[in-house]
Amino acid sequence: MNRCKDSDKSLKNSLLKSGNAQLLLLRMISAIALFSLLGQANVWLDATSNALLAFGYRFLLILTPLTLALFGKRALIATLFASLLGLILLSLNILAIFNWLAVILFSYGVAVLGFIVKNDAAKTPAGAANNKIMLNLGSLCAGLLLLYPHWMPVEFYLIMGLLLLLCLPAARRFSLSGEVTTQSMIKSNARKPGKFKWVLAGVVTGIKLFAVFSILPQEILAHRPQLPGWYGVMIILNSAIVALLQIPVMKLIERSGSRAMLLSMAIILSGLIVLAVPGLFQVHTFAGAFVWLAFLSIAECGLSYIDYCAAQDNALLIKELSVSIGAGLTVLVMRFFPVSVNTEILSVISIAALFIWLWQYKYPPETKHEESADALSDVYEK
Repeated sequence: MNRCKDSDKSLKNSLLKSGNAQLLLLRMISAIALFSLLGQANVWLDATSNALLAFGYRFLLILTPLTLALFGKRALIATLFASLLGLILLSLNILAIFNWLAVILFSYGVAVLGFIVKNDAAKTPAGAANNKIMLNLGSLCAGLLLLYPHWMPVEFYLIMGLLLLLCLPAARRFSLSGEVTTQSMIKSNARKPGKFKWVLAGVVTGIKLFAVFSILPQEILAHRPQLPGWYGVMIILNSAIVALLQIPVMKLIERSGSRAMLLSMAIILSGLIVLAVPGLFQVHTFAGAFVWLAFLSIAECGLSYIDYCAAQDNALLIKELSVSIGAGLTVLVMRFFPVSVNTEILSVISIAALFIWLWQYKYPPETKHEESADALSDVYEK
């Protein structure tokens, strides 16, 4: 017990010495760059680059152990320079293949940087909460940036690059913990049975998360030549509703007792049905987008119950990695399929994935195998 207290005290001291507040500020600034680019990607990037960005900003966090092994305490500096190089290549806009490389570099840098900071912050409850706050603040600031509808690509990438350069002092002060647990997390998750259901949960989450970054802007662009200034308000709205209603919705689910799963599924399912009909809400208008996105933001609060289930099953990493599949799929469907059917396709996929996840979660295959083995054993005994 004393050892735990001593380690907590030394941990707090080490966090203060390493400039934990500056690391959280770095988290916010990198989130501004990421969410701003996710919004503008619908206008400036080709479909492949857009899909790579959506897929990579989550999936490439799997390279965190390799980055830490190669660069050690310089890991954050390495990821910052990777993101900066990506922005430079995007601003040059030479060939499509260079844009793909640029997006991969940017996604890699932001993904690994975010995971390192999150891992460092999550050592204390207060740190984990601050990390969440900074992420939402980054999204809110990105929404404010996108209120200006006349950005030019070069000046936009320049501003994003300058923001990332401001993070260098904090990155230089980063000190690597003596014990890196990311590698063991990935290994333990890779050996875990029943991974497929958490892949499905990640797909559902990814499709829902990219409603604001792909579905909404593509629906608007189907009726307008460019994204209006109020699109930034929608990003702010999404973050604000989730931040305000997340705790009340989770408390409501907890109070439902044995019906917690049923209530959370009803909240999520209602959002996935609304996701299918943006035309019904006329989301190319401010009022229509406001109402449509409000429903989806409430549904996002329900998705936190799936996060809770994943954490209980020690499968949160698999689920988080799989969010990239849903995000990439959303971009591909919205960019390549006809406007008349793209959202319906995404809704059907996400609803089917949700029900398969629910079935496998309630009736896991390993349980069935154990029951079959027990039944066979009883037969032999008889």
